[in-house]
Amino acid sequence: MRIAQFVFAALVIAFAGVAISNRWDMIRVRIVTLDIQWIRLAEASLLVFVAYAVLVETWRRVLAAWDTQLPWWTAARIWFAASLGKYIPGNLWSLAALGVMARETGASSVAAAGSSIIVNVFNLVSGLALVLLFASRLVPHAAVFAGVAVISIGGVLAAPLWLPFMVKLAIRITKRDLKIPVIPASTVWWSILGTAFAWCLYGEAFHLFAMAILGDNAVHGSVVLYIAAYTAAYIVGFITLIAPAGIGVREAGIWEGLPLLGLTTHGDAVIVAIISRLWLTILEVIPGLVALAAGHFRPPTRSE
Repeated sequence: MRIAQFVFAALVIAFAGVAISNRWDMIRVRIVTLDIQWIRLAEASLLVFVAYAVLVETWRRVLAAWDTQLPWWTAARIWFAASLGKYIPGNLWSLAALGVMARETGASSVAAAGSSIIVNVFNLVSGLALVLLFASRLVPHAAVFAGVAVISIGGVLAAPLWLPFMVKLAIRITKRDLKIPVIPASTVWWSILGTAFAWCLYGEAFHLFAMAILGDNAVHGSVVLYIAAYTAAYIVGFITLIAPAGIGVREAGIWEGLPLLGLTTHGDAVIVAIISRLWLTILEVIPGLVALAAGHFRPPTRSE
């Protein structure tokens, strides 16, 4: 499995190099004419932070199922600091960091990591559902589309039923005698809606970002298509564990997805993909570093 991931990552990097070299003349000319709209870029950045806030609250609500409650700002500091772990190959270091930081507050590290895993699962399911709803063209073959549609929509509808089974399976695999949380259906639905809302915020932010970089005349299509394009690219980057924070993979998804949906030209898509990586990295790393510098976290209050 590890070898396959390395091979896949190498192929993506090679593909990215060929794509950029083939369009370099177009990209070079376009970069010179860029006139960044800083106010619109600030608006896009603000939407990203709102999406972060939604995801933090979603994690807090699932965490409460383990009888652990964290003040919102404490949860946010843990979440931002742990998110730095995604820049280490494997995409699993953030879970380990989240568990350690939660334990320092007096919370259960297992509860923190387990609830984060559940939120990530909901994130993938709701993201796939949005991609299928907004832009089925991103799924090339009818059979694949049907399969993904059944899994995504069925997973959303049946989430309250399969979630306890998933938790039991995780406990069996880890061979640890842990308390199985009873997650209310209302929390499950909140998590699904919360992650879906966060995807929509990310997509609108990405749309504003593209307009801020390229200008209104170079950006076409509706907001829902940008939500689908960004979500699809992010999911592909996320499941490619060998690529830290999906670097290279997400960008390839963006510069292929935007022209496919008729949103930008190929050259502009490459520019958006590359600059958006820098933009989003800054918006992730700076809050993470601030969270690390914040020092110790306040202990949580546990529900009775």
